[in-house]
Amino acid sequence: MVSPELLRRFPYFAKVSEESLKQIAMIANEKSYPAEQVLFREGDPADTLNIILEGEVLIQYLLGSGEMRTVDTLVPGDILIWSALVEPYKTSAYGTTSKPTKVISIKAKELREICEKDPLVGYRLTQEIAKLLAHRLQNARVQLATL
Repeated sequence: MVSPELLRRFPYFAKVSEESLKQIAMIANEKSYPAEQVLFREGDPADTLNIILEGEVLIQYLLGSGEMRTVDTLVPGDILIWSALVEPYKTSAYGTTSKPTKVISIKAKELREICEKDPLVGYRLTQEIAKLLAHRLQNARVQLATL
């Protein structure tokens, strides 16, 4: 469990009801990873939604040539494993820490249930995911232009 106050620091939880925030805090915990740790691979089950507290995570795609291409670098405050909220609930890239990293890890199934009961939670998280995906798409376009 994490404290609701810790979650409240993030803009997508700032206006969420106290009850929903407490429910999310109950299904969340902090996790730490060393540098160069692969957190997930493309196609893995997306069973947690993570928020980076410290460190960096590289989002990478495996190209047909076998080369791993970084398309984004996530930093504190960024959402990691957005696909935990979007069917088919599978990761769509590789995530690797580039330095020691600490995250808040929230159980996805339970979070989706909270979103169903409190649409404001789902709306705020969906807004954040849309921004993240737009940024990632732009970065992917830049990477493709260099090929």
